[in-house]
Amino acid sequence: MPTSYLDQFNKYKLKYSGANVTAVLTAIKDTVMVPRFQVATQLIVQDREKVRQILEENGVPPGLHGIYYAFGFALSSAKFSHTGATLQTIASALKARFAGMGADTTILNAIAAALTGYAPYY
Repeated sequence: MPTSYLDQFNKYKLKYSGANVTAVLTAIKDTVMVPRFQVATQLIVQDREKVRQILEENGVPPGLHGIYYAFGFALSSAKFSHTGATLQTIASALKARFAGMGADTTILNAIAAALTGYAPYY
């Protein structure tokens, strides 16, 4: 038998009191949350700098950097949850997507190789 939203809300309030949740989050903030955030952001910044270096080496005008940064960010995001052949397949799919938007495939290959260590399939 379905319960009312009021019953569900009251159960939630009893189960997760604000004081308990705040105490738990405060306790783990400095030991777990902040270091995890710092590591993740450091990896993203390193990937962005790799993309920037590749773009400067290939003489891409600054006005055209956006599409390559978007490709790099999408690939960086995929790196957090995928490895191996799956990551290589995702890199290939992203390359095809961004090439369809007008990006140079040679530069996309260089970015994919620098960020993942894999060359896209096609």
